[in-house]
Amino acid sequence: MTVRLVATDMDGTFLDGQGNFDRERFAWILDKLEERAIPFVIASGNGIGRLLQLFKGFEERLIFVADNGSHVYQAGKTIIRRSIQQEEIRAVLDYFKGRWAEVCLMLSTEKAIYMQVGAGVPFEGTGLPIDPAQMAAFQSRVKYLDDLSAYPTFGPIYRLGLWVPEAQVDKITEEFNQAFHGQLVAVTSGYGSVDILPQGIHKAWGLEQVLTNLAITPDQVLAFGDSDNDIELLSYVGVSYAMENATDKVKAVAKYMAPSHLEAGVFQVLEELVL
Repeated sequence: MTVRLVATDMDGTFLDGQGNFDRERFAWILDKLEERAIPFVIASGNGIGRLLQLFKGFEERLIFVADNGSHVYQAGKTIIRRSIQQEEIRAVLDYFKGRWAEVCLMLSTEKAIYMQVGAGVPFEGTGLPIDPAQMAAFQSRVKYLDDLSAYPTFGPIYRLGLWVPEAQVDKITEEFNQAFHGQLVAVTSGYGSVDILPQGIHKAWGLEQVLTNLAITPDQVLAFGDSDNDIELLSYVGVSYAMENATDKVKAVAKYMAPSHLEAGVFQVLEELVL
């Protein structure tokens, strides 16, 4: 099967245990892929701000599918961005009413992340592998409100999420998904992070927008992932790799296994591809 595009998740997949990557090694792989006219797509639950910071110096050579597929960004501009609709936000606020602080409900605009007063500091003390400067930049965007339902005055909301103890993630996501019957979907990306996505919006949807413009079919894509928010992506493409550290659900849908992100498994597979 001919591979015409590569897509990869970030945390727990492409990034190492410190939330970084070997830039020299990646540059060599990217050169080889570009010689073969194979685009490289970053498919992540992260926002475009962190991704551009991570890939400074490479940003013009990559296509970004950010915010779990709802934001496609290339060549310095947004191609597609799907905001969360008012009725969807209201439904989530109503569902978690009285627990906004407890579940650290986050409503994210272009520049800020709004949370209820009393909520904790997102990802503090979790050991999330992220550069301290990037974590500081993320947390500097957090604004605590006396009443989170005041969100309509803030502008478009592009992301809904929770941060809860990892031991509670399965219970919270299962109960949420049963209550919303697929109209909204809760998925985890690890470290207690839960994203709430509109029906049909996921990494595969974002990648589909990219492939349509490039006249590439899903069976010509090689993709990597490790967490439950990668399931649609890996189910969509022709050549799918679960990382050795992936969840059981991810391993069940992937066709192949890659070494752990701690062993630079993505790089190992791609080096074999381009040699």
